[in-house]
Amino acid sequence: MIVLNNHFLSLSAGEEATEPVRTAQAAWNITVIEELAAENPEAQFVVLGDLNSFYQTLPVDTLEAGSLEHVYRYLPEEERPYTYIFEGRTQTLDHIVVSPELFDLLGLVQPLHTNADYPVPDPEDTSPRRVSDHDPLVAIFSFPE
Repeated sequence: MIVLNNHFLSLSAGEEATEPVRTAQAAWNITVIEELAAENPEAQFVVLGDLNSFYQTLPVDTLEAGSLEHVYRYLPEEERPYTYIFEGRTQTLDHIVVSPELFDLLGLVQPLHTNADYPVPDPEDTSPRRVSDHDPLVAIFSFPE
């Protein structure tokens, strides 16, 4: 299994202005996967991280068009989680897309709400809460023995 951990360009300049760069970053991941798969056709791939893109936008769609499956497809649409809160609105900016063979082994998808649901911490707080403004997304797979 090969994991590509990413942190795509921030949305701070606006979604429209930054989408071409984030889409290029997604396309680069697909190029890397294609090159690695040519060397090892049995390899399975995971692309994950703070992609700074909403679900079903061009950067994420680019990854799915590259033969990867978003773990959110495992969940009913009404149960798709959020990983970030901006101006009181829940959003998904963090993603996991996987090879189809890994998707078939998926057993659980959920965010680990340790950040977005909590206020900015007191500087003296040493707990793991709110060490970021994003929540990690968890995907658990059941591999055959």
